Amino acid sequence: MTTEHSQRRFADLLTATVIAAYVLVALGTAVSTTDSAAACSAWPTCSTDPIIGSATGDTLLYWGHRVAALVAGCLVLASGLAARRVEVNRRVAALIGCALVLFPVQVLLGATIAVGGPSVAGPVHLAIAMTIFACLLVALVFTLDDGTLEEETDRLTPTPESPTSGDDAGGDPATAPQPTGRGARLKRTIGAYLTLTKPRLMWLLCLVALAGMGLATLSGATLEPSTALATLAGGVLAIGASGTFNHVYERDRDRRMNRTSDRPLVHDLVPARNAVAFGVGLTAVSMAVLLTWVNALAAVFTLAAIGYYAVLYTVVLKPNTAWNTVLGGGAGALPAVIGWVAVTGRVGLPAVALAAVIFLWTPAHFYSLAIAYRDDYARGGFPMYPVAEGVAAARRHIAFYLGATLLAASGLGWVAGLGWVYGITSVALGAVFLRSVVRQFRQPTDEVALRSFYVSNYYLGAILLAIVLETLVVAG
Repeated sequence: MTTEHSQRRFADLLTATVIAAYVLVALGTAVSTTDSAAACSAWPTCSTDPIIGSATGDTLLYWGHRVAALVAGCLVLASGLAARRVEVNRRVAALIGCALVLFPVQVLLGATIAVGGPSVAGPVHLAIAMTIFACLLVALVFTLDDGTLEEETDRLTPTPESPTSGDDAGGDPATAPQPTGRGARLKRTIGAYLTLTKPRLMWLLCLVALAGMGLATLSGATLEPSTALATLAGGVLAIGASGTFNHVYERDRDRRMNRTSDRPLVHDLVPARNAVAFGVGLTAVSMAVLLTWVNALAAVFTLAAIGYYAVLYTVVLKPNTAWNTVLGGGAGALPAVIGWVAVTGRVGLPAVALAAVIFLWTPAHFYSLAIAYRDDYARGGFPMYPVAEGVAAARRHIAFYLGATLLAASGLGWVAGLGWVYGITSVALGAVFLRSVVRQFRQPTDEVALRSFYVSNYYLGAILLAIVLETLVVAG
């Protein structure tokens, strides 16, 4: 009879194997986009002599990849052996078996590349490595899910028509403290308008656009400081307009939610008509800045981003479908394309690859917050995925979208030709992000989910900063 202790040890082993497989993918991508592969022309050593060779950065990176392959291979084998001793379901056994079969093929392809094999071996090598990681991650999710023992009866029914009274009402504007002095009232009004723009979203979205601009420089284009400043200024104004329209449309639902009950329109600090005019004004100024100092295509994409968030996401998707976060992720992904277009005047594959990372990251990021505030979202009448489908299902989706994000981030490094700064950052923060998601299965509490939400912010911020450093500092 398999004990709970042995099941937990198996899950721990499988977690380590998944992390090792991801490290292997990320380091392999860094090796393929740098001169590290040229530093080693033999296999399993880097030369005909049985020594490591000169300790250059490229050689160390290449040997790091080989060590990671050895560790990952041992862990895959250990996981396969453990799966035979532990009572695992057929899906888990089949997925681990797939990784066991593919890993020797992966090793042979790596040896072929090292001795100067055909160019097609590189992409196939990367694709198989990603397949191995995907198989192991899905096996881990199924294993952790079986061990959670959580009934899938945690779905909630959104109730937008529920009366707003008591604590759920979000407070009475008449009882809110009123400033007495003229200066205090002016300060409150300015603060209210600033809140409408959702300033806490700006830094990350501006960093996405800046990363897009940095990637564009790898294509040979030159990034002028004036272009960067104008693009970021236009983006800040566009983000403010999108946030303002969101505040206006959701003001009645915000009254029902504790998380949003302090918003300005809830307490009539800004009349709705004035807020609409403010949003229109921000949009107009944003377009003027981009058309004057950037280019028309960047302005078109920025206007599309405003419409995506303010209309498609806020009005159509968010109140009507549990897939609102997934389908609405394009709004946050568009700044990557806008940044590239601002520099080059056209759309490029690296920009699309970065946008794909943001698009896939969004559910892995936001579902954790939606789990922590699922009761609040239900009161507001929003069918967020944890509300409509349950926490257990949402947790599985977080893990799957995280896996897709990590693979997309590795693909971005390969497509854009990013180097060791990006590779090491992806490895370190990706492993931390993955560990935080695994903890949600082990400790299914709102606090752990909220912590994972913050970790997801750190992950994306770190890899975006790594792109900026790689492209605008190191390459420059």
